[in-house]
Amino acid sequence: MNINRTPFTHLSALGEIHGDIHHSVDNIERKGRIVFAHGYKGFKDWGAWDLLGDALAEVGWDFVRFNFSHNGHIKPNLLDCSDEISWSKNTYSIEKSDLESVLKFTREGMLNDSEQLIVMGHSRGGGIASLAASSADVDGLILLASVCDFESRFPSGEALNKWRSSDRLEVLNGRTMQVLSHSFTFYEDFIENSESLNIEKAIRSLKSPLLVIHGDSDEAVDISDGKKLAGWANDGKLVVIPGAAHTFGASHPWESANLPPHTIDMVQAIQQFLAKY
Repeated sequence: MNINRTPFTHLSALGEIHGDIHHSVDNIERKGRIVFAHGYKGFKDWGAWDLLGDALAEVGWDFVRFNFSHNGHIKPNLLDCSDEISWSKNTYSIEKSDLESVLKFTREGMLNDSEQLIVMGHSRGGGIASLAASSADVDGLILLASVCDFESRFPSGEALNKWRSSDRLEVLNGRTMQVLSHSFTFYEDFIENSESLNIEKAIRSLKSPLLVIHGDSDEAVDISDGKKLAGWANDGKLVVIPGAAHTFGASHPWESANLPPHTIDMVQAIQQFLAKY
């Protein structure tokens, strides 16, 4: 199978968004496009996301993966989080706006009205995908090890007060050992926009079908989040992958030419979902 990966730069209202579109050049029917949102401290080139894109392109789905405008990965080196100031200013509202902009850009590039537009997100990106799916014209939503709410992940009590006074909440990127920090505007933005950033509300209003895929050994986001997400949807399905952790067997860098076994299980579940709808 011959897959082209075409880079693109999209100018959103909040900054430059860099991405890639995976497209099969073989003579197969194109079913539509899948837009993928990466997770917290993630980026479009993390781990095996490129191989995931190839696998779905092989069965007729253009796969669009991109960097959020404030994830810190900027040119000329998109592989490192070099813009720590931009990263510190990121908010859920910014990511929601970015994804909505990419979905609009992707819809405009589709060939005809019969093609479907699917939005997919991993971890925190799953929460953002849920919000965007409820407000955008999409045909399906796929959540991979997704969070079911944002509010519970903020500090509280004395830790919140310390963050407010210092304007600096430090987090360690365990992969790069960078000490990154969130500005307090991250929390203020959530409080100000809590209704539009409510994942449960978004899922309950969703008109398109939902697939939730979660590993029962997820160490970062408990499987109870996946169960809640699927239960809130009008047309929701939960697929549990036994033994799978938060990244479905992948790590960064991923140097193998093959997907990890748990990610292969994930791809099979995605293909079955897409074939049904």
